[in-house]
Amino acid sequence: METEWVRELVRKEGLVCAQCGFPIVNEHLEWCDHLYVSGPLAELEIGPVARNIAGARKAAERIIGSM
Repeated sequence: METEWVRELVRKEGLVCAQCGFPIVNEHLEWCDHLYVSGPLAELEIGPVARNIAGARKAAERIIGSM
């Protein structure tokens, strides 16, 4: 990812990313224990709509479904 704080988080926490730099998350959009993603960070799992309101709704449904 292009954002400095995300790169720092990946480095400090040893988070797994795809070759393209996007996070590898489970079907509930969980990157690691208790860290969920949405928006551009969920694009590999949600698809191109991850960056708009429809994607936000899909992300929320998946995250809530894990609880």
